[in-house]
Amino acid sequence: MSAMFARLPARVMLPLVAMLSAIASAGLPDLDTIREWIRRIQQFLAIGGIALALGFSLIFIVAWVLSHLRKPKAEDEVTGNGWLSKIALASSFVPVALTLAAAVGLFVPMLKPLMLKLFAYAVLVAGVSWLICIAALIVGGGRRELARIRRALLLAGTPFYCLAVWVGRFL
Repeated sequence: MSAMFARLPARVMLPLVAMLSAIASAGLPDLDTIREWIRRIQQFLAIGGIALALGFSLIFIVAWVLSHLRKPKAEDEVTGNGWLSKIALASSFVPVALTLAAAVGLFVPMLKPLMLKLFAYAVLVAGVSWLICIAALIVGGGRRELARIRRALLLAGTPFYCLAVWVGRFL
């Protein structure tokens, strides 16, 4: 064991000795102080998580608002059957379903450990769905296609709206 410490360089050994001597002289902090530190760290993480979720929620809502600037094509200019807008709408239901599955974890104790993982998958799929929606918005289409795209944008943001509320519970 002492051979292991002898091989450590001085830049590692000096802080280690300083930390051990500080602990020996001052003693360990009591458990209430450690609990308070952990609670503060959790609050900082929760505030950061809320800010991140609200920021992404805002991106989805701004994209939805800006989608209203897109003028629909005239009916005689529309080509195809709007397959990209249908894919965008279909892909936006996946994050909603994953968010609902994560919400079930609030009421079913066995699913509680899976809540964060389901939210992560929902956020990942929502990002992909957002990209599809933006591509469909750039391509454009008739009035019905744009309505589908706008609905898909709002639905794809669902994990972020719910994640902001869920993380806010930890404050």
